[in-house]
Amino acid sequence: MDIAGHAALVTGGGSGMGAETARHLARAGARVAVLDVNRDGAAEVAAETGGVAFHCDVADAASGEAAVAAAREAHGPARVLVNCAGVGAPGRIVSRTGPLPLEDYVRVININLVGTFNLMRLAAADMAGLDPVNDSGERGVIVNTASVAAYDGQVRSSTTTVRPSLPPGPSVSSGAFRILRSPCAM
Repeated sequence: MDIAGHAALVTGGGSGMGAETARHLARAGARVAVLDVNRDGAAEVAAETGGVAFHCDVADAASGEAAVAAAREAHGPARVLVNCAGVGAPGRIVSRTGPLPLEDYVRVININLVGTFNLMRLAAADMAGLDPVNDSGERGVIVNTASVAAYDGQVRSSTTTVRPSLPPGPSVSSGAFRILRSPCAM
């Protein structure tokens, strides 16, 4: 799909991989909305890319809904969502001081899994109402990112694998592609 001229949402866009994703999308001609809990970082990236910035706690339904609505108001419904928001809680399951606090792990699950799903559902709902951009029926694309730590792990981190990802392989890749391209999924 040619993204030039289309609205795009980038979660975690105020820093790191999300910021670079926002820059890349802007260079490709997309109208970028940078969503992040870090208001200053999001505003800086939005100013640099000619986009807009909105506060968004991806793990909070109301915050996600408000950010997507504000982005829709600014640029129209997004045809692109790239989920880059994610965190890790450094710490072993059990350290010398005792077990990792459960609330630390729950925070990771809420941001990395629930937050990813939250923005997917909101963006997909908007995309479903759009006319296809081509004869294949494409209405948009959703990309979920994950750290390489999901495969390699990190020393002293019990949370490196709590990010949605698909194992490598042609059947999974083509299956994911079919899901992304399905008019029902869009």
